Amino acid sequence: MMPSPKPRCRPLGFLATLALAVATQGVLAAAPAPSPDDYPDFPAAMRRAEPVTDIRQAVVYTVNELIDSEYGLAAARKTGSDVAIRGWFKWAAAPDWSRLAPLVPKVHALGMLFGAGVTCSALYDGENGLTQAQVLDMATRGPDGNLVDAWGHRGVRHGSLSSQAYREYVLSWCRKQIDAGADYLFMDEINAALGPNEGFDDHSLRDFRDHLLRTYCPGKQWSRTDPRWRDEFKVDLKDAALCPDGTIGSFDYRAYLKAHGLVAKPHGRENPLAEAWAAFRRERDDAAWVAMTTWIRNYAAGKGRRVYISGNGLAPHVDLQVLGVWGLWRAKGNAIDLTESQVEYWSALVRNGRAMAQAEVPVVFFHDWGMNGFPWMAALPRERELWMRTRGAEVYAAGGFFAFPIHGPYGQDAVKDGTLREVARQAAFYQQNRDLYLKGRLLGIEPLTTDAPLVSLALGSREKPPALLLHVINRQAEGGTLVRRQNIAVRIPATEAPKAVRIVSPDFGAERASQARVEGGSVLVTIPEVEAYAVAILEYDVLPAVRMDTPRLVTSDIWMRPPENEFAVDARGRVANAAALIGYVQGDLHPDLANPPTFLVSMPEGGLFRTRVRAVATLGARLEIVIDGQIARTVDLPDLDRKNDARAPEYNRTIEVAVPPGRHRIGLRNTGGDWAYVEWYSFTGRLEDSR
Repeated sequence: MMPSPKPRCRPLGFLATLALAVATQGVLAAAPAPSPDDYPDFPAAMRRAEPVTDIRQAVVYTVNELIDSEYGLAAARKTGSDVAIRGWFKWAAAPDWSRLAPLVPKVHALGMLFGAGVTCSALYDGENGLTQAQVLDMATRGPDGNLVDAWGHRGVRHGSLSSQAYREYVLSWCRKQIDAGADYLFMDEINAALGPNEGFDDHSLRDFRDHLLRTYCPGKQWSRTDPRWRDEFKVDLKDAALCPDGTIGSFDYRAYLKAHGLVAKPHGRENPLAEAWAAFRRERDDAAWVAMTTWIRNYAAGKGRRVYISGNGLAPHVDLQVLGVWGLWRAKGNAIDLTESQVEYWSALVRNGRAMAQAEVPVVFFHDWGMNGFPWMAALPRERELWMRTRGAEVYAAGGFFAFPIHGPYGQDAVKDGTLREVARQAAFYQQNRDLYLKGRLLGIEPLTTDAPLVSLALGSREKPPALLLHVINRQAEGGTLVRRQNIAVRIPATEAPKAVRIVSPDFGAERASQARVEGGSVLVTIPEVEAYAVAILEYDVLPAVRMDTPRLVTSDIWMRPPENEFAVDARGRVANAAALIGYVQGDLHPDLANPPTFLVSMPEGGLFRTRVRAVATLGARLEIVIDGQIARTVDLPDLDRKNDARAPEYNRTIEVAVPPGRHRIGLRNTGGDWAYVEWYSFTGRLEDSR
């Protein structure tokens, strides 16, 4: 079974919005809502004098949808942000950004880059003066050739990335925003957010024909009338409904699906062309994205400017990664669940984001407000503040950045809910200590140890001046309030004591001193007090050797067939294509989605392969770990909770097998009834780059 869907988010009506405001703010409906004037301006001494000239130097991000009035500008003035994400955004109807252009220099005067953005997917009937003919031409279609209501909403389509007119339409709004002064563009849903029953428009069918011709004619020396089109793909070249000119050059894929009874299941294994179609879609989507990003950069350069680009979610060809928290949201009802540390997951996404961009780009997390719910708004303001203080700190400790929510749809307003004060406090800390985050690099998470429960740990280092950076986050809370902790002792796997230890925290003013000593082969550091977050700066003349474990390979919570199934592990336990690791390891029920992973690994002295299973579907699963073609371990995982929910902590079980010395192919496959959700993979032992 497909995992249970989450409730969809709907715009709130006035009364519902008012009721939510009362319930979450604990105020009478008649009480006046706070205004920006109720908050102090962010201290000028902490604010940058001008925006950063390289976005890699930004340390504080905020989501400011929208800055289209003095209200949005006034709210921005209260934060010490370096980058205002989605200060403008084009979804359906677009404003005249030339009239809003005077706001941009005012934001620049606050030391902030001004972010704008567009949707690369949504296309509304009649939007911005489009004729019906234009919409019909640009909109994608279903396998039956009919229009599809995007997200089930009448009058909304998804555009076709194979349509040059649609791409130019999207870019026209980018041009207008750049002309009005935008420094950064947030490009939403760069693959057009197509569902399984979309993408079969005439433009895409034309590009699919071209893909087949490139792949098989010069690629494999087939001719346009080669009998292998029939033998391997069941394409009857003599059928004029499929191939009007008798060659693959006129192939009509929709007619093919109809002829073979595949309109309702075009992606199933019964379709001989399903894999070719999937390969085409990946190729086309990437080509369209390259074309759009190239155009944006060239257009900005022609204006003598640089405009930064991100997608929404991890993407290639970007200057920064911006992705939603989504599946990493943990809550019990409307209360934040801090039971587990999530540093490992944030750090894995940071690594994946940089690998996908092929550069050390900033990786920024934010609370998205898409169609699958907006849990940020379901939580009380005090719970949101708790999340920023703890989970936000974990994100920074992991080498990423958190974009603090200021404005957004569905009632998100940090001014009115009171969270703006906490945002400003957090921003002040990160601005004061920006070098820890801009010059530091994450060394790892394990085997840092402490006897204190509910504490997240991470260790980083800074080259100049030399220091180890120990991040300590307290997750012990009662009723939404953190329990202050005393004398947390942490062991670091090093054998040289620092010459001094300084502690900084957003929860107290001046830095404090502490101590560290070597004990039992480790450096023992004591943090005298932690409310939410503290960083211990261990100063050295020369950085010591630190024996950290290799990082875990964390999977993605995406319901799709993994695009790749082979992963070469390097000497630091990383794989370049980690973004292709999907958490769902499919069993017998969804063979069309099955593409289980195999890891190519070199362990000269041998070691351990470990994998973490969180949950299984109601039909259960049966995992087999295979080393060099031989089953090393089999684990039966019957359903325990009847939830069919990959996010439920049904198992939380780590499975491991011994790996003999040498080079190996280690695979995981599922021969059970349905999916198992695997959270991560890891290797323990000395590694060499695999070949």
